[in-house]
Amino acid sequence: MTETEDRKQHEPLPTDQLAGLVVSLLTERKGEDIVVLKMDEVLPITDYFVVATGRNRRHVDALTEHVLITLKARGMMAQHRSGKDTGKWVLLDFGWVVVHLFQPEEREYYDLEMLWADAESLTPEELPLPPDFVAASED
Repeated sequence: MTETEDRKQHEPLPTDQLAGLVVSLLTERKGEDIVVLKMDEVLPITDYFVVATGRNRRHVDALTEHVLITLKARGMMAQHRSGKDTGKWVLLDFGWVVVHLFQPEEREYYDLEMLWADAESLTPEELPLPPDFVAASED
């Protein structure tokens, strides 16, 4: 990899592309009920919440690791993460994008979509992907 390619790989992504990338990564690992909340007008400390469900603790762990490893390879580290010890609700804070991964019971109980009902809900298709992103094949 040339120095220019390496520098380009580690340039920060626009927040909408970062949210789109997270959604794609969760989709690759079969995350369920993926919802993106546009938070910038209701919570000025972040732009997006990405919320998804894993079927059980192992699935939530797999989703968590896939996001962390892939973003780390792009030079992005979570500023904060919590919940990994129980796997019931994992929060990954990437600054302008915060990822919430739940097991089904916790997702229903905390109901972030209702709590933040004033936030605009986006479909995954409304978010752009980084131009260099190549989704994993499902072979």
